[in-house]
Amino acid sequence: MSKPKAVFIFLCMYVFVVSMMDHYYTIKLDHYILIEERNPVGLYLINLDGGSVALFMTIKMISLWGIGGVLYILYRRKRSYAWAGVISLSIVQTLLLYYFFLSPII
Repeated sequence: MSKPKAVFIFLCMYVFVVSMMDHYYTIKLDHYILIEERNPVGLYLINLDGGSVALFMTIKMISLWGIGGVLYILYRRKRSYAWAGVISLSIVQTLLLYYFFLSPII
């Protein structure tokens, strides 16, 4: 396996692992979600599901798998776009980790 491909796979795994942490803490701390959630779409889905995080987490998981599929297709067809996507996602996930470590709830 080439070095660039290994780095790409590592970054994809990083995005997935941080997302899994986000899912875990959202489910674990679901009683705080209506107070702490900043995503208006997330809040809408939680309210739509009667205050449960189930619908929100399901749609986030489906989206995560969709993103993984898009990154895979892009890597095979247009690597520069795939790299831009995975680097952008990695930066956003790093900011999410930063938020996790600064949050007084976790």
